[in-house]
Amino acid sequence: HLYAGSEAQVDFAGQSIALRQETDYPYAGLVNLTLGLQQPATFDLRLRIPGWCRAFTLAVNGEAVEADVVLGYAAVERTWQPGDRVTLDLAMPVERVAAHPAIAADAGRTAIQRGPLVYCLEAVDHAGADVRAFSLPDAAVLTPREADLFSGTVMIEAEGLRPVPDGDGLYTPLDGAKTQPVALRLIPYALWANRAPGAMAVWLPRA
Repeated sequence: HLYAGSEAQVDFAGQSIALRQETDYPYAGLVNLTLGLQQPATFDLRLRIPGWCRAFTLAVNGEAVEADVVLGYAAVERTWQPGDRVTLDLAMPVERVAAHPAIAADAGRTAIQRGPLVYCLEAVDHAGADVRAFSLPDAAVLTPREADLFSGTVMIEAEGLRPVPDGDGLYTPLDGAKTQPVALRLIPYALWANRAPGAMAVWLPRA
């Protein structure tokens, strides 16, 4: 149900079955499950397909299998053999998401999600700037990369825009507002404030 590297022993189908799970989830969608049966057994194995996942592949011992998704689970029924290896690969593209229209505070803004993780900008990655003023162009390319944070962490890079103040006036004509490019580095929201206190932004103005 919840994907994480682990080992478990369960009593099922008249025997004790050793389950070994190998994965880098939530930063990668590949999950390998090894079934340590004592003898062959026929049963229905169900693997959770998260609500955010739009595409996945499933294989047993390297051979692709089709599985219907019922109530959020992909079901594979067969006679399982000792040592069978199940491979589930959940597609994890970087996606822009929008808030419900009733959430006025997020109108005209977008958030970035990859797999189960929502991302944010953090001031510590942008020279202490107030990242809440940064915007993300609709045409910006979002590139996932390994981050120099906790092992396996994936960050997302993009080119955004930051406003350039025009003097000390509170207001500027819209056609005179200036911006300049800024390299954006987004990290998983769950890791916010692990290095230093500072401003953070999840919902970014669209540009």
